[in-house]
Amino acid sequence: MSMRYLLYAVLAFVLCCMISCTGVTHDSGNNTQNDILALFEQAKEYECKGDAGKALMCYLNVIDMLSEKQDTLLKVSAYTCLGDFHFKYGMYEKAVENHREGYNIALRMNDDKLVSESAGRIGLDYLMLNQKDTARYFMERYGSVTFESGLRNVLKDNYGVSMFATGQKDINSIINTVKADSLGTLDAREKLLAIESDFMYDRLLSKKEKEKVTNIVNSALVIFTIGIFSAVTVFFYQGRRKAENNLTNIIKDDIDRKQYYTARESELSEHEKKLKSREEQLLSDESIVAVSLINRMKSSPVYMPVKSSEEWTCLFAFSEKLYPGFVESLESVEGFTLRDKEISCLTKLGFTTGQLAVFYGISPGSVTKAKFRIQKKIEASNISEIGLANV
Repeated sequence: MSMRYLLYAVLAFVLCCMISCTGVTHDSGNNTQNDILALFEQAKEYECKGDAGKALMCYLNVIDMLSEKQDTLLKVSAYTCLGDFHFKYGMYEKAVENHREGYNIALRMNDDKLVSESAGRIGLDYLMLNQKDTARYFMERYGSVTFESGLRNVLKDNYGVSMFATGQKDINSIINTVKADSLGTLDAREKLLAIESDFMYDRLLSKKEKEKVTNIVNSALVIFTIGIFSAVTVFFYQGRRKAENNLTNIIKDDIDRKQYYTARESELSEHEKKLKSREEQLLSDESIVAVSLINRMKSSPVYMPVKSSEEWTCLFAFSEKLYPGFVESLESVEGFTLRDKEISCLTKLGFTTGQLAVFYGISPGSVTKAKFRIQKKIEASNISEIGLANV
């Protein structure tokens, strides 16, 4: 019976892992798409503000997030946007590299419109690199796919590249027009290349670290799986007697735990009763009178604020409620006068040396000396539990 329960537990664990992985993958896909769209918007904002470095980082992050994803229109758009960015800033070799990635994905997707659009962009890239034959090939490719598929206005041709493919326009005029529209200086391009180089290096290190962690996790999973099945095997062959002994120990531990919690519950219940009793004492009419008297004495110190022995009794009783055993300890000190007890009580209740000086009409120095004498008497009586640390 125990063996069967253990097998059920292992199967349940594996099933939970599979469900969790499926859920995480689905949520991760949705989150990735939302993050990519947000990065596209940020890149456009940065480009409008003229912050090319941050815009480039946004595009590079998009490419990195899509690098291991399947071929989609979003992936083609990512490479196209990054290629257009490089082209805009005069980095034509980088533009070719990214536009070709988009072109290859479009070919795999068998999307004529994307193939045509990417071919036109690559043709213009190669034209700027002064590779006329390659540029003409891609422009002819652009024209043939567009014609065969019956497409129109696939690529916005601001530079007359399609005319170059038919020999109707000079390459120099196209190059001059593109360069006139290019953004940034040579120094700016160098900085952008440095940013991209640093990004790729960081991603390489991150990828290696991720692979390392993945290998560790996979190894741990294998070890865990082997351990589980080894434990099942050992458990199976150890025999029923050992299993019963383990079960007996578990039951005994459970009983001990219940006894501990029962005892602990009794202690807490008793402590709660004591706290409730003390709360009732502190909220009694006598305590309220004492608190009112203390507040009046602290807010408006005057000479001899305690007018009667009943008020002193009330203060001593209140201090005993706050500090159980306090009054009894005062009575145990040898040589304690009534004045010593009063000063000790008021000090314990939080009255300062200056307030005591006003109460008794003496100087603060005299109060300090009186406290010193009181402390000596306490030490001489060897009563450590009196609790007069503030005296």
